[in-house]
Amino acid sequence: MNKVVTSKEDILAVSKEMVAENGIQAINMRNVAKQCGVAVGSVYNYFPAKNDLIIAVIDAIWKEIIPGISDATLSPGFLESIEKLFYSVKNSGEKYPFFFSIHSMSIAKSGKDKGRETMNQYFESVKSDLLHSLQKDQRVKQEFFSEKCTQTDFIEFVFANLISLLIRKKDSCDVLLEIIKGAIYK
Repeated sequence: MNKVVTSKEDILAVSKEMVAENGIQAINMRNVAKQCGVAVGSVYNYFPAKNDLIIAVIDAIWKEIIPGISDATLSPGFLESIEKLFYSVKNSGEKYPFFFSIHSMSIAKSGKDKGRETMNQYFESVKSDLLHSLQKDQRVKQEFFSEKCTQTDFIEFVFANLISLLIRKKDSCDVLLEIIKGAIYK
């Protein structure tokens, strides 16, 4: 029998376990209540709608992933930050299969804007950390950057390619690293 769960944090922990085992599509109020050993109404006390629960679960998963990302961008160089970031997110993706590619589809239309906003906040935080890493890397050729390709533009390009590799479940980011190395390093 399941342990009775009565706090918001416990409901989120159980929901994250459900996502890890069966994907975000497994989240519904009745399943969560059953796994928590409480009445459905107890879940609704904390999360008035399924979208609220799903957005909270997505937020909790991003918070779990982000510390690894922040640690990754503390590396001595930009190239190393990208590599650590890739593997940090990849490893988290192994814990939460399909999280990056389908979580926005799990939110009803009315909640998509809030879900997208939450995801974009995390993405902007990561891009800001990457920009800081790029700026402090002494090996970077500053003459590479111009009005047509600013450091921010370059971060957007690198980040989009990194996300693409993760969504396509690539085992490494070696090609991206080689492109970055050839483009911006002395």
